[in-house]
Amino acid sequence: MRFTDSPVVELPVGGAVLTFEQDNGSMHVGTSVWPCSLVLVKFVERWLPRPAAAAVPNPYADLLRFPGKRAVELGSGCGPAGLGLFLLGLDVILTDIAPVMPALRRNLKRNRPALPRAPKHAQLYWNNPGQIRALRPPFDLVVAADVVYMEDSAAQLVTAMEALVGDDGAVLLGYQLRSPDAHQVFWDLCRQAFPAIEKVPHEDLHPDYAYEETDVYILRKRK
Repeated sequence: MRFTDSPVVELPVGGAVLTFEQDNGSMHVGTSVWPCSLVLVKFVERWLPRPAAAAVPNPYADLLRFPGKRAVELGSGCGPAGLGLFLLGLDVILTDIAPVMPALRRNLKRNRPALPRAPKHAQLYWNNPGQIRALRPPFDLVVAADVVYMEDSAAQLVTAMEALVGDDGAVLLGYQLRSPDAHQVFWDLCRQAFPAIEKVPHEDLHPDYAYEETDVYILRKRK
């Protein structure tokens, strides 16, 4: 699977096919589907704990055992990562900035027939403590995909992740290097906020979706 600029992107997941309408001509990057979101969902689907596969070693079983966990996605954009994980059983709130919310709501409505119920969504600016508190942290999981691309917002992103995830929780991050400056700021701050950083081996990603430039990371506050 490779990134496409077609008006609608399909994501087969959980026995259904989600479809995401994107607007590649928009000035807001969140109105397009970015590759990391698809890679992240297909990684989770591949390793989601299943009773029939209990005998198979699963290094991500505890992380991806979703029942009873609360999650929030930062920078949901038009929704592929959040909706894909929601369909796989994660109770996740999808968030983004105000100009992107119409695209997110449009795709929530578009995919509603495939979902067990309507997922929650909320406006969130990473530098807004009031909006962060309104989400009622801490969360067991914070999800983010392809959100590190501006140096000015990298520190705000790490601050928001740190404020939202619980001490025993984790950040599930789909990542591709977009800006060397943002990359440097983000990872310098992440190493301070999250002492335990695990890079998922590429062979553990879904073979039909993984490609060299994209990684999945698991960030934790405790080693």
